[in-house]
Amino acid sequence: MALGCALWLTAPAIVSADEADAHYRLAKTLRDEGRYEEALAEIDAAVAARPTYAQGHVTRGSILRRLGRYEEALSAFKRGIELQPKDGRAYGLAGAVLIRLERPKQAISYLKKATELEPQHKNHWLNLGVAYRRANDNEAAIRAYRRGLAAHPNDSQLLNNLGVALRKARRYDQAIRAHERAVDADPYDAASARNLAIAYRGAERYKRAIPIYIKAIELGDGGPPDLLFDLASCYEKTGNTEMAIATFERYIRAVKKSDPSGADRAARAVENLKKR
Repeated sequence: MALGCALWLTAPAIVSADEADAHYRLAKTLRDEGRYEEALAEIDAAVAARPTYAQGHVTRGSILRRLGRYEEALSAFKRGIELQPKDGRAYGLAGAVLIRLERPKQAISYLKKATELEPQHKNHWLNLGVAYRRANDNEAAIRAYRRGLAAHPNDSQLLNNLGVALRKARRYDQAIRAHERAVDADPYDAASARNLAIAYRGAERYKRAIPIYIKAIELGDGGPPDLLFDLASCYEKTGNTEMAIATFERYIRAVKKSDPSGADRAARAVENLKKR
């Protein structure tokens, strides 16, 4: 009789575990299909069936993040960390959400832990660098990107972000080298080309910047209008008045409605060029 009672008491726990796994698998499928509300209902059922389901809470957080419910997502990631303190992914996701919530200093502590637990995961290094920059610690951002590059030496995103941080520190030659490596790693990435051009311009190497600006504009399907203004300024600096005027006029057409003050500034530049 006692044995029968023991079996009766343990059976529901086994059923709940199987039920939690089934809901978890379906939630991930629905999430991957972009059906986030349905996925949330399934993952809620999974963690209700197994409240100590660490990966269930982390997956719940990832779904809430895609729904833009960042505070709830953060709570879910924190619960996952409590249940599984060695899960680097949970720390990384919590840090990413804290960046979204504009709490970079809090994000840094989570992302540092993520990099300790999963040093091979490049997104942890990328986000750690972003968090440092948002916290106005550009030098720490540079160190984070470089540590990420130790594991991923040819990653275009890490190289590009490193270049931006170096440029912010006015270390233009180092920034140029980082961006050149980023462009070599991904020749069709408009952001890397754009930032390389900006670094050349910051270093006052205007002739070298011009073809890179042209490439960035082409890669970016027209590129941000600001690139046209910068390109026109480079033409002006190199004494190519005709191309400077033509490019400023192109910029004016691009921003006439969206940025009237920018268009006026360019128009004044054209007037001054025509007087030369």
